[in-house]
Amino acid sequence: MNPFAKTAAGLFSVVGPESNAPLEAERICSALIQKLSEDPSRNLDPRTWQNAVQMVPNQVESATTSQTLNRTMPLGDLPGALASICANAVGGGKPPANVTKPISSYLSKYGEPTAFNCLILDQRDSAVIHLYLTCLNVADGRGSNFSITATLLSASLNLSDKQTASRLAELFGRYGPPSDQPYYLRISS
Repeated sequence: MNPFAKTAAGLFSVVGPESNAPLEAERICSALIQKLSEDPSRNLDPRTWQNAVQMVPNQVESATTSQTLNRTMPLGDLPGALASICANAVGGGKPPANVTKPISSYLSKYGEPTAFNCLILDQRDSAVIHLYLTCLNVADGRGSNFSITATLLSASLNLSDKQTASRLAELFGRYGPPSDQPYYLRISS
């Protein structure tokens, strides 16, 4: 990695079935994109992403963890490794290929990013939205070794709870899907 070329990237992704009407996850994602775009100087700061996600109300099972992963890989495999870490949260330890491949493809545009924030809203189940925020920081090691620090935040929104559904509709109902954003990825389940 070139120590003088620091590349940071961010990606918002919604995983869910094809639908004629916007999914609640798409509305929430659109609102979060708008919120993070308000201050371009801080829109890739991991703490800004974490604060924005924690503002989504009525979270069930909210959890934040931090870990450092030491990986050895060929130089060109960094996008795939970062995508796998992000997709691992969705797959519960086994990253789903339909999530990993699109994220890896997106990251390939950035070569070897030194930082990557990825927010995945998973609404494959119509009654629940799972939010997975992964903030990755990559440090160069010797040879093909990379040290990746990962901060993971996860939460679930229970849409079958009428109070939660009503609150989400009140806050995010006016937002449509963020279909034309270059840092947005819609993944069909």
